[in-house]
Amino acid sequence: MSKPLSQSDILFPHLSNTPNFSTTLSSLKRSTLSTHNRLSSIFSDSTFVTAVASAYALPLVANERCGSWYIPPSQKSESVYFKSTDGHMGQWGFSLRRLNLQVLDVVERAGGCVIVDSTRRGKSMPDALSKSVPIWCCVVNRVVFGEGEALYTPPLAVSESEKAQIEGRIGGFVREFLDVCKPNIADLRAKLKKPLRPIWVTHSSTLPESAPAFADFHPVVLCTASRRVHGAEGSEGGYIQGAADDHEAWSHGLTPPLFWANRELLMNTNEEDVPRLIADLVKQDRGADAIPTLIKPTSTLYISSSQNVDTSPFDVVVSCTPDPLPHIDAKAKVKYLHLNCQTGKLGSRDLRAQLPHIRPFFAALPPHPTKLLVCCPTGKDLAVGTALAILCLYADAHGTLNSERKTESREISKPVIKQKLSWITTSNPALNPSRATLQSVNAVLLGNWDPKAATTTTTTTTTTTHDPPQARTTTHVDKPTRIFHNLATHWTFTRTLTSALPSHPSGTVSGTARLTPCPSPSLSPSTSSDHTNTDTNTNTNTLLYTETGTFTTTTNLHFTTTRQYIYTLHPPTAPTPAAGEADTGPYIAVHFSPSPLSPSSSENAGLFVAIGPLTPGGEGVQEARNQAQHLCGGDVYTASWRFSAAMVGDGKGEREGEMWWEVRYDVNGPGKEYVSWTRYVRGVGE
Repeated sequence: MSKPLSQSDILFPHLSNTPNFSTTLSSLKRSTLSTHNRLSSIFSDSTFVTAVASAYALPLVANERCGSWYIPPSQKSESVYFKSTDGHMGQWGFSLRRLNLQVLDVVERAGGCVIVDSTRRGKSMPDALSKSVPIWCCVVNRVVFGEGEALYTPPLAVSESEKAQIEGRIGGFVREFLDVCKPNIADLRAKLKKPLRPIWVTHSSTLPESAPAFADFHPVVLCTASRRVHGAEGSEGGYIQGAADDHEAWSHGLTPPLFWANRELLMNTNEEDVPRLIADLVKQDRGADAIPTLIKPTSTLYISSSQNVDTSPFDVVVSCTPDPLPHIDAKAKVKYLHLNCQTGKLGSRDLRAQLPHIRPFFAALPPHPTKLLVCCPTGKDLAVGTALAILCLYADAHGTLNSERKTESREISKPVIKQKLSWITTSNPALNPSRATLQSVNAVLLGNWDPKAATTTTTTTTTTTHDPPQARTTTHVDKPTRIFHNLATHWTFTRTLTSALPSHPSGTVSGTARLTPCPSPSLSPSTSSDHTNTDTNTNTNTLLYTETGTFTTTTNLHFTTTRQYIYTLHPPTAPTPAAGEADTGPYIAVHFSPSPLSPSSSENAGLFVAIGPLTPGGEGVQEARNQAQHLCGGDVYTASWRFSAAMVGDGKGEREGEMWWEVRYDVNGPGKEYVSWTRYVRGVGE
């Protein structure tokens, strides 16, 4: 009897490897998000941007880095750096690093301006335009014109509840701006004759036929360059909303000036040849000669890139470069200090060990250097950190540099560092150092110039599993360990979920959560600590997180929610630092909870997120971001945390204030597009 036919018998061999439907969709998405489609979308949106500038007769200002792609260089008047994170739910802020006061110079000349930015699919406008800039306008108005100035937000993008919460923080932003940055109020009043007022413009807006006159305020027109896409990118015939966003991931090294200088050539080149063409353009681009920026209010300190820099006008040069600047040692009149720093994050780490060389170098200089240059490969990171250290050590309140100034570590505080940093960012908004560089500067300036002083203190903890947090005693305990042990209690929480997709509901969750010591399951990756209480078989460095809450959707539906996670405290030796990353000492990781929860469970507790290095956030608050993004299928989870001063205290909380902490998740991908923000407050009686 013959054998029955199988599928392989009736399918032609070349059809057996036919891509499945999912593979086909992925291929279509990649083709839609091609470099050629991105550049075409950017050029299309730029015509709208120039139309907005013409309609209001106002100059164009780019919110870097995205905004510059949409503005022809000849029409770009200025750059600003307003972060979307300062407008995120629960994280509303006024940046003291990026004061953006150069906007006032544009407003003084033209009566107003148009600030250009964009955002990706799912939102009508970026948070930078809907909240960060309005917060900035309100703070500046109140500093110049008094407390009566109102906060203006777009009603379709910001609810009345969120607006009220933001307004509650404005007073604190004003006080911090005045106390830390000490702005010249008279100078601000000379530039602003009327208050600033944001006006929002999108592709759905109706533009005025002739430029309107604004008698009562200076207009700050906030232009969202891209039109909103409601469906998938593939439904738009190649158009990509927010095409310029995250350009490092798709541009192959192309920059806005290169794009505009070679636009027609790029647009008329076949898609498969575009990457090769970009590579040739980048290779041929010699780059502009370095133009030093004078850091005001000093009259002697300059910052620039080291590329093609002319050092002849300077009598003191400090370079933060992998190799010494060529031929500079032959110039007898130049006092030269080479800080041996690699590029990127490795350079930020190197800076921590190199900055102490500044003191002996300055001790050999004349009391008042005539002209001093600090440079690095980009002119925007390591050089900024080094110049910041020089300002903190040798500049007085008026910006006068004196190499004989004997600044002690106790005289340098975080507010002083913030104030001196504001001098740099106000002088040139492009001088924007990385977080890693600022951490190195803070560690050196606040750590008695001992590089080892910046490392995390070894943990010595005496704890009893059954004792409440108040009974624990700690000696020289690092901040992550203090936070971890203060987590072990009862919390009430409120959570806001804001989804950009109609398939996932938005709403609020309120409930309770508890973190309790528990057996340590098999962790993945296996980095569990060995601090175990053998009498109870319970790991004191492992906490079980359980929550119960009620989810109320924006459509007034109610659901009961529950979830579990495993929180673990990992020792300084783990994890192994990735390339370019420094070992940051003990850290807290959040793992998915296996079921059933048991030390003998064969199911691994997979890693969800890990809390990265803590950084000061003002008023004793500690902030952190996840060490790496969590990838779930095609969806990317980015996390950030804020911990109150009491969370890094002794566990009692009376001295530092209220015990609270916050966590925010930004989730983006093909299946999910939402923001989750949760605030935890220690339960009554705990």
